[in-house]
Amino acid sequence: MRRSALVVAGLCWLSQLLMSAPALSAEAAVAAQQSAVTPDNERPLLTPPDKNNPTPVHVGLFVEDLRDVDAITSSFSFRGVLTNSWHDPRLAFDPAVEGVTEKIYYGEEALALAEKIWSPRSFPVNQVDQVQITERVFRIEPDGTVHGDANFGLRLAAKFDLRRFPFDQQQLTLEVESFSWDASQLVYVADDSTTGFDDEFEIPEWTIADVSAYEEKVSVVRSTEPFSRLVLTIDLDRQSGFYLWKILLPLLIIVALSWSVFWMVEDRFGMRVRVSATGILTIVAFQFVASQNLPRIGYLTLMDKVMVISFLLLAVTVLQSYIVSRFQDGHPQTALRIDVVSRWLFPLAYVALMSGVLLLA
Repeated sequence: MRRSALVVAGLCWLSQLLMSAPALSAEAAVAAQQSAVTPDNERPLLTPPDKNNPTPVHVGLFVEDLRDVDAITSSFSFRGVLTNSWHDPRLAFDPAVEGVTEKIYYGEEALALAEKIWSPRSFPVNQVDQVQITERVFRIEPDGTVHGDANFGLRLAAKFDLRRFPFDQQQLTLEVESFSWDASQLVYVADDSTTGFDDEFEIPEWTIADVSAYEEKVSVVRSTEPFSRLVLTIDLDRQSGFYLWKILLPLLIIVALSWSVFWMVEDRFGMRVRVSATGILTIVAFQFVASQNLPRIGYLTLMDKVMVISFLLLAVTVLQSYIVSRFQDGHPQTALRIDVVSRWLFPLAYVALMSGVLLLA
């Protein structure tokens, strides 16, 4: 009986102690459960390595392929290698203990590692379609330096300046930004050693002149703090041979042939106008073909200016033929004099206008 009484008293005291203890919060319970099942070296490191200073993230871009550089949709397709590297001392290890001089993670292992460690959480700001990553690798050095490389492809938005088309130069960009960490936590640094392109790389209609990168601070709507953004630029020069030989040269020949009316002294107005009208219709057809490769922009390109000058000069040729026809019956010498002056005046005016367009474009 005495022993039973002691057991009952002990149970009462234990129940009172449990009732008086504060209840654990849901977060604390989850943390306690993770601590119980997850070793210390495998817990997620989801905060920046340095709480007091921004973590430098070195980024490089190597261009492997460019396709569908389309001014109409203001976009282009890109494929290349993006490299990231940063230092996280929490990931440091002893090579003698681990038995390796570098930890390497591929494929699914790399994807799982990205969820466990701190990373820049980078994304392409000017993407049009989803990013397609074909290969991914993480390499961790003994001092905690992390190298993250990925082969990827995507379609990006671009801004085209077509004022000098078809002798224009364009600058395509890939803008990389962290979605999670502002400029006080992360800052991008351009890595020139891994930024570039293959010298043997070729793309129809374009030549790559340079690939470079720079960092800038930008304001974003999702935060009151500025974010660091790395802008990778691809400088392109248009190969204008197609437009030069297929459009511009035939156009100049057509305009020059229209000047044959200045030697048609005996012909009437109708015959001279038919020659000029044929040239005008040909220019309209050329302009329609050239416009198929351009968006509906609100300014004139160099090609448009050449077309307009050619069109106006042919229209003036029609006016000249009318004036000559008015003098042809009563004052034939005056009509001949107008034609003779026009034979050198029109070519000189055409060359001067074209030179002005090329110099001012």
